Parts: sequence; C-alpha cells; structure tokens
Amino acid sequence: MKGQTAELAVEGGTPVFPEPIGQNLGVRKVGAEEAEAVAALIRDGIRGDPIGAFCEAFTRAHGVRHGVAVDSGTAAVHVGVVAAGVEPGDEVILPAISDVGSVKGILAQNAIPIFADVDLHTFNIDPADVEAKITDRTRAIVAVHLYGQPAQMDELMDIGRRHDIPIIEDCAQAHFAEYRGRRVGTIGDVGVFSFITGKHMTTITGGMVMTDTDAFAERAALFAVGRGEEEGTKEGMFFRTHVGLGLNYRMNPLGAAVGMVQLNKLDDIVARRRETGQMLDQLIHDIPGLSPPHIIDEAKHAYWLYAVRLEEGAFTADIYTFARALKAEGVACMPKWYYLLYDHPAFLNPEPPKHPEYAFPRAVYDDRERYYKGMCPNAERGLAAHLVITWSEFYTKEDVIGVERALRKVADAYRA
Repeated sequence: MKGQTAELAVEGGTPVFPEPIGQNLGVRKVGAEEAEAVAALIRDGIRGDPIGAFCEAFTRAHGVRHGVAVDSGTAAVHVGVVAAGVEPGDEVILPAISDVGSVKGILAQNAIPIFADVDLHTFNIDPADVEAKITDRTRAIVAVHLYGQPAQMDELMDIGRRHDIPIIEDCAQAHFAEYRGRRVGTIGDVGVFSFITGKHMTTITGGMVMTDTDAFAERAALFAVGRGEEEGTKEGMFFRTHVGLGLNYRMNPLGAAVGMVQLNKLDDIVARRRETGQMLDQLIHDIPGLSPPHIIDEAKHAYWLYAVRLEEGAFTADIYTFARALKAEGVACMPKWYYLLYDHPAFLNPEPPKHPEYAFPRAVYDDRERYYKGMCPNAERGLAAHLVITWSEFYTKEDVIGVERALRKVADAYRA
C-alpha cells in the first residue's frame, strides 16, 4: 500500500481511539431534567394538554401556525402525505436516497413512490429530475434534507408552484437546519419531523407535522389524532360520528414532556454539532481523495450525520473496506447503501410477497418496470462513494482531531 504511515487497526495495528467513540449516544441525550418532567406528569396526573403544549412550543420555534404531534417520523410522513391531499393511486416524487421511513409513509397511503435522482455533491434530490418525473398523477413532492443538509428549496418550490403540487419537507435528519435564513420545515407546504432517540432532539419516539395551510392542518389532525371521527351530542348525550378513515397516531404525553425539555436544549445541541462538524470540514479538506460535506449557498447544515465522499479511483479500497478500517480505528461509521430506496426486494422482485400483509399497494406491482437497478445513476454512484460518520453534540475538539487522524490514516493506507 502506498503512503502507509502506520499499521491499520483492522490489520493488527493500534487504533486511534482505544475506546470507540459514537456508541450509544442516544442514551446520553436524556437525563435528570427529562426524568423529572416525566415523573411530575405521572406523580401529579396528566392535567391540561401536554401534547398540545409541546405542539405549540415546537411550531412557535419555527414560526408556523399549525402542528400535529404523532408517534413516529414514519407516521409524520404518512400524515403529511394525507394532509397534502394524496389519495390511493396518486404518485409522490421523492429522492432515491433516504431512510425507508420516507417511502413507507407514502406506501401506507396506497400511493405510488416515484424516485428522483440526486445531486452528486449533496446527495439531496435533484430539482431537474423531479420536474422530469412529473405526470398528471403527481400529487406531492417530498424534499428530504439528508444528513442535515438542506435541499435546494427555491428550485423545488418553483416547480411546485408552477405545477400546483404541494412540497413536503422531510426534516427528520435536519432539526434547525437553515436555508436562506429560514429553518427547514417552514419553506414547503408541509414539514415533517422525527424525534426518535438519536435525532438532534428526542421525545423517545415521536414525530411532528407542521403547516401554515388551514385545510392541511385540519386534514392532518382529523386523520392522525381524530381517527377520522367528529364528536358532538345526540339527544343531550355524547355522540361520535365516523366521517372517514383515520388512525391513532397520537404522541404519548410522556414523550411530549420529554420533548418540552429537549426543545429548550435544541439551539445549543445544533450549535455544538455545527461547530464540531465545521471543525472537521477544515481539518480534512486537504486530505487527497476525501471531501467533507458540500454545503450549498446560504444553507446551514445541522450535521445529523457527517458524510465523507471518496473520490473515484483515489483509493484501492471500496467503500465497505474503507469503512471497516475506519471503524476499527474507533470511529462509528458506515456506508449507507441501504438508503437506496428502490434497491430492495419489495420493489425489484417481479411478484408480490408470499405474505399479503406485507404487500405494497397493488399499483406498485402492476407496473414493476418502473423500478430497476440503474434508474437513478447518480444515487447509485454517490452511495458507492461515500460513508457517514456518527455525529454528536457530545464530541469534544479532541474527538474531532481524532476522527481527522483516523481518516487521514486510513486514506494514506489505501491511497491508489
């Protein structure tokens, strides 16, 4: 191997970190304040509306009028799709690279996911390919702010307005990220968030749907927490009417109590992640063959994960070999190939699964030619050339310097 300066830990050498960093960080996010908030709710009884209070606080922090708190980020996507008016059989465009929760919420509505290719620098959805994928059946576009990097919202909003298609922002990985002075989730027609443990802030498990559109808010609340029911009286007694299909996606009030404490910490959490993320940006920019996250103009990355891009042909190792070596140095990391949403049996197999309870909407199987390897070449090329490092507000400057040393050590060892 050319340029090797130290024996890699994966080959028996001494790791940069004697104790791996980036392990079990979600456990450290909650502590005495959150425990006391939950204990008080249990001790004193659930009085008032803790879920409503959390919704109000979260939407106020974003300057948005309506919020519906739900029990997961996947539920938030489903409710956001419903709020935007998507019906069974409609098409929803989303990026080919994301967590599977982004597509499950679409499938749960019996809608058809249409995958758009991504920008090779940011791995976010490519507006030009979005416009090319629009048909007369397109009813929504989902913009995922991947790893904490805002998508190109100006271009996407222009497309949405010209075609009269709502834009849903998937902010699960991008709490308090900013695009041209605005927090993500406030730019599109609907914003959805995940609060599962490990995100910037947590409600242990939970999510949020935000919108400034009254009709979207009413639809979201009726579907997600109203269960499709309207309450009233009949002959002087309580009466409930079922007006449509709805689910019970309501957030747990104990989670809402945790969320109130966490929200008060969110500015600081994101600031610390951003400070250390930008520090690593500077430390590794001169490592031949490696690139830090590409941040688009007038955007503020929230650094949920730290994406490192490997230049094609710069190393003798593929992305998995590189990641295994980096992990052996004590840096929590992984390739994200499983984020290629259509590269799974449920989309590529020609027949529905043997167990119908796991089946996708019938329309997905009726036109299997729409999904195939190579359909989004930039997504496939990009995933083959980048890995992500677990990032945290708990990292110290010494930790960041260690990550840089580990990256430099592995890059030197495998340089072509």
